[in-house]
Amino acid sequence: MINNTGNVGFPLYFRVFNGGEVTDKLTEDRYELYVNEHYVGDHTLYAEKEDAKDVKDFLHRQGFQHVQLEVNGDHIVVISPTHEEAERMENALRVYVQNR
Repeated sequence: MINNTGNVGFPLYFRVFNGGEVTDKLTEDRYELYVNEHYVGDHTLYAEKEDAKDVKDFLHRQGFQHVQLEVNGDHIVVISPTHEEAERMENALRVYVQNR
């Protein structure tokens, strides 16, 4: 016989059932990131102190001076006045969302 003095080791998972639907809440916020009208990727906020406007700070650190940012629901839209700058922003933001 085995002396069992601790936990058995079975994890318990809880789900909330609402009228036959299962609702699971994400522990982090997720935004779809766009430059002008081009989808770049999903930006996930993991830490409690993170904000959608951190994207603007990141672009400023990358050398972009005139950054306009709009947050519409679960969309972050970075507005660039020129096509060349928009392409450079897209490349920088793709690396940003992939590294997070």
